[in-house]
Amino acid sequence: MQFYEFISKLQIKFPLDSALKDDIVGIQIFSTSDDLEKVLVAYEITDLVVREAIAQNANLILTYHPLIYRPLQQIDYKERVGRITAELIKNNIAVYSIHTCFDNFTNGSNHILANLFQLNELQYIEKNLKYDDKGFGIVGKLNKKLEISLFIEYCQQIFTSPVKYNEIGKGKEIEKIAIIAGSGMSYFSIIEKLDVDAFITSDVKYHDFHRANGHLFLIDPGHYEMEQYIIKGLTSELNDIFANEVTISRSQIYTNPVRYSSGDYTKEQIKKTIV
Repeated sequence: MQFYEFISKLQIKFPLDSALKDDIVGIQIFSTSDDLEKVLVAYEITDLVVREAIAQNANLILTYHPLIYRPLQQIDYKERVGRITAELIKNNIAVYSIHTCFDNFTNGSNHILANLFQLNELQYIEKNLKYDDKGFGIVGKLNKKLEISLFIEYCQQIFTSPVKYNEIGKGKEIEKIAIIAGSGMSYFSIIEKLDVDAFITSDVKYHDFHRANGHLFLIDPGHYEMEQYIIKGLTSELNDIFANEVTISRSQIYTNPVRYSSGDYTKEQIKKTIV
């Protein structure tokens, strides 16, 4: 398949102008080859992902997280992005970032999580002004109300991780929830007006938990943990689009840089340190 034929077809399904304003989407590294035979789909690009692409003879890495967020002032092998960029150019591997084009997609990041939570009565937190079928974030209702402790357990099961949360919501049960995969606290003032019981997002700051106390239950499972299902869903969509035209494979590299202690971290334990 021709490289630009692939890009054109991809952008029909995931148009660049469906991304959030100022997001980094599209081609980040070009290839000198016109032919595209194999695409590696990755959550983000690390040194190990580059090695994986080389081993598979992939011509293109289609990544969710952009590799290059800021303009490169220099390409330095001591710096992660510079080193990876140099290795990709050296091996003639192109890079394409899809990021919030997939977040805003009909079956994208937040819809995947809505399905895992079995939410119904779905609506977007913010509708896309250019596309009727696209939008950012999701709001929906659980099949039944859950007491807060059960809801926390439910979240831990879905995200397979410990979660951070504030202690005081507006009630003792959770039914209507808002979800933004990744960093979504910039939408907090919008979500406050949606009459939801809980908001699930990541990278929540300490003072934001204070801000939510008393009127909204806030849960932070972790950035990677919220987005871990994206690549499987994206790969499935790509296989539907490019069936038999190009080989699509999903990266098997675990790229999450965060690790967790398994120690007991409870309110009772903390109290012992301040008595």
